[in-house]
Amino acid sequence: MSAIINVLFSHCRSNIYLIVGVCLGLSISLLFAPIELNDCQDLDEPLPYSLNSNDPVDEYEPRLNMDAKPQKAKKIPKVFIRPRYYSTELGIREKLFVGILTSPEFLHSRAVALNKTITHLVDKIRYFVSIPEATKPNVSLPGIVGFTDTKSILQPFHTLKYITDNYLEDYDYYFFIKDTAYVNARSLVEFVNKISVSQDIYMGVPTKNGAHCSLGNIFISSIKINMLISNLLLFYLDSGILLSNSIIKNVKNNLDWCVKTTYSSLDDVNFGRCITHSTGLHCSNEIQEQVYHSIKLNTTINYNENLSEISENKDFLKSITIYPLYDHLAIYNLNINNAKMELKKVQEEIDLIRKNIIKTFEFTPKNKFDLTWPIGNQPRNKAFNRFDILRWTYFNQSHVFLNDDFGTIKEFDENQKEDINSIIHETVEKVRNINNGLKFRKVVNAYWKFDSSRGIDYLFDFEFITTLGKIINKRIEVCKPLGKVEILPVPYVTENSRINMIIIIDANKIIQALEFLSRYEDNCMNRKDKISLTIILLYDPGNISKGDNDLYHKIKKRAVYLTEKYRKDQLKVTWFSIRLPIAFKFIEEEPLLKVAIADLYVRKLSPENLILFADIQMELKPEYFNRVRMNTISQWQVYSPIPFTQYHPFIVTYKEKIKNNDFDILHNHGRYDEYNFDSISFYVRDYMTVRKTTDSKVPIVQTDKDISSVLKLLQSSKIGSIFEMFVVYSNLNTFRAVEPALKLKYKEIHCTGTKSNVTLESCLRKKNNNLGNRGQLTKLILDYKEHNDNKI
Repeated sequence: MSAIINVLFSHCRSNIYLIVGVCLGLSISLLFAPIELNDCQDLDEPLPYSLNSNDPVDEYEPRLNMDAKPQKAKKIPKVFIRPRYYSTELGIREKLFVGILTSPEFLHSRAVALNKTITHLVDKIRYFVSIPEATKPNVSLPGIVGFTDTKSILQPFHTLKYITDNYLEDYDYYFFIKDTAYVNARSLVEFVNKISVSQDIYMGVPTKNGAHCSLGNIFISSIKINMLISNLLLFYLDSGILLSNSIIKNVKNNLDWCVKTTYSSLDDVNFGRCITHSTGLHCSNEIQEQVYHSIKLNTTINYNENLSEISENKDFLKSITIYPLYDHLAIYNLNINNAKMELKKVQEEIDLIRKNIIKTFEFTPKNKFDLTWPIGNQPRNKAFNRFDILRWTYFNQSHVFLNDDFGTIKEFDENQKEDINSIIHETVEKVRNINNGLKFRKVVNAYWKFDSSRGIDYLFDFEFITTLGKIINKRIEVCKPLGKVEILPVPYVTENSRINMIIIIDANKIIQALEFLSRYEDNCMNRKDKISLTIILLYDPGNISKGDNDLYHKIKKRAVYLTEKYRKDQLKVTWFSIRLPIAFKFIEEEPLLKVAIADLYVRKLSPENLILFADIQMELKPEYFNRVRMNTISQWQVYSPIPFTQYHPFIVTYKEKIKNNDFDILHNHGRYDEYNFDSISFYVRDYMTVRKTTDSKVPIVQTDKDISSVLKLLQSSKIGSIFEMFVVYSNLNTFRAVEPALKLKYKEIHCTGTKSNVTLESCLRKKNNNLGNRGQLTKLILDYKEHNDNKI
């Protein structure tokens, strides 16, 4: 131990000066360091700044006092749900709402006339009528609003109440008028497009006192003249009232006051007093340099005799309303004259634009732009390769030649013949106007070319005879351009509709039906898709339909099992038995058989049900069913998809080592069968409506026994399918388009027993087209011929 101390002492002695310096320095620094007892802060008190922050502390910086504050929000913030349409979120409104004040006795005359001349030009139109509470209105027209209060002086206020409850945020302007006037809808729309909605608008034809706009009324007032009372008949007739959205909002809060103060027998005075009280405005016929024009007719005028005189009025095209008109035929006639004058005006504007195009074309760079013909129309399609070349099709006045790759000659139907003859007549008249000495003799050649971006171009070679008897030929080019593309408004539909799907089974399709039920369970019922399946079981005469010997016993047993299995999901598989008068194989392709089946089946459904005719060879895909729901619209549209049908499996897999029954949408696997109308969807209400129209031609089938009477009409009936029945006898839109999600496996088509030549021709065409494409059939024929030659 002493040895260690000696070693340390020896080292310290050698570094004595360093050690003394360090100790002296520490002592001096502690001597001069300031001592402040209040500089420290108790750790229990919160610090005025964050320990993790390097920023200097500002004593004027606001500090949050979180003491006694809740750590969680008492109210959960609402989740913002975006509207379906961007116009709703942005507050974008449509332009014009038109309200017609009418009565039940004139709905089918004057109201219908106004509807046909206005509704396609304005955004929304509604008809307001007063109907007694105990009376059931005999009205089937859409867009009618009925009030049980029969007081005519309150009808305008009921109308305002209805609008404020239903359409207050939807339109910029509201136009009210009675049904005893003609409304020039084009002028009205043009007028509202020129004025700004930022200003309060209360416009029309002022009454005599100038404070109110005239709604239209006939009344008797008593005026005291020279101490005598005489009755004077005054007419305040239907000139219309235009209100802006801001006016309607102001009136909304004062409707009760307006109803209580209806002292006058005049609609104009009561209505005007209400608006004046709510907004402080008086009626005006001029605003923002725009004048509200209206023509007042003499009550004794003869509309038919003085129609041309009315149309020649200089303010006719500018006028928004013409009143009074009590004859609905006068409304139609005025609209015809107005349309003619508008067309003339439009044609003059087109001619002026074409002249300006020709003038300005001289200043365009040479070889850069070509002057199109007709002037201002879309130029012709420019082909980038040989596949884009549009071909000319040769035709005459009755037939078309080589119209497609599948035929050589085809006769025009009546509509096509009428169209061709009309074009030839117009062209010949044009030539005669230029050279009056020519006499048309015949059409030598005719060609057409359809361009989807331009229209149809025609080339005609006409033969004429001069006054001297000389024959000359002239080649004339005609263009029928496409019109402006319009987006048609359709009713709102969703993908939540339940489909009532129908498949038709006969004795030869029992195995295919069982396979279909297995696919249906896997693809539809397991997914809980909103589809109800009905199996139509067709019994030939003599077939047993009950017990274990029933022809379709296995199918019925399987249907009961699936229904019980998915009862909680409200999914059903039912069957519907029909006894045929003759064997099914003789009437399989007859279109009236499906009409008879539909007649019997729709009797068990309500009018709101959606029906889909399906094929047991189809592939079940949810995309197809959703398109059926979206494209089938009640009282508006029926849908018939064009399926992709498989070619004969033997021909498709000919000389292939691996035989595969699966097929895809390829040229060698199948084709879109445009002659297949078996798949169609429609609503029961629409079907029953069209069947009432065709009842005189094809009687409605009430029971199985009535089928025989319908089948007797096979040779004389012109109905080729249910789809064709809707096309010919219904006003509904018929939508027909290729459907990639609808693929049909190949099936044998039997044309034996068809009684109609048209049906037989259609059946054979379907049978031949579904065998294979031309390349496959050609290869098969050549191999067959080579095989026979080798035998010889």
